[in-house]
Amino acid sequence: MPPTLIFMIGLKNMKKNTDFYLSLLIAFLLLFSSFSWQPIDFWVLFPLSLLLLIGWSFIFEQHELKRPTFSHFIYAVGSGIFLYGLFAIGKWLLTFLNLPLLDELESLYNVVQPTEPLHFLWLFLIIIPGEEWFWRGYVVKRLMKHVSNIQATILGTLLYAAAHLVTGSILLVLAALFAGLAWSFLYTQTRNIWLPILSHLVFNLFLLILFPLL
Repeated sequence: MPPTLIFMIGLKNMKKNTDFYLSLLIAFLLLFSSFSWQPIDFWVLFPLSLLLLIGWSFIFEQHELKRPTFSHFIYAVGSGIFLYGLFAIGKWLLTFLNLPLLDELESLYNVVQPTEPLHFLWLFLIIIPGEEWFWRGYVVKRLMKHVSNIQATILGTLLYAAAHLVTGSILLVLAALFAGLAWSFLYTQTRNIWLPILSHLVFNLFLLILFPLL
């Protein structure tokens, strides 16, 4: 089924979910403010944005906390490492082909790479878990009530990527598309929010701290 048709079916089945549509608008505005407008420092505004979205997800959706099995733990860690490898290959291709996106990658790293102890704290305790609680634990979970798991995975990924359009970064959109697909799939297949959180943590640990691409 084409993604556009999946999107239309999903939205048609969710006409009465006012809080869902409002939350997407808020998420889009917060991403725009954090990455494009930046009225205050990114490392203040973005964590605050995620705290707001975490609160929203807990108010409007019930969260079931399940202990991951050992096999699920391996899947989560493995997917995080795989995503890092995929992004490393992408960076190599940018260098090999001498594409102009390298300048954008450098600018993006200047914004999102933590440089102070407090940045690392916000990243691993608020930003990463917050993105998963909202985009997977709220958005994808709500979609799962109206469409199949596969459709919820695809539609949730498209919404996650679309939200990053407001950042003005094609690299962030592509990152959200590929990583969002993996994290949405992990969630819809296990219904355990800890798995995409762990995968996201491992991915960012490699990408921003252990083996940065710049």
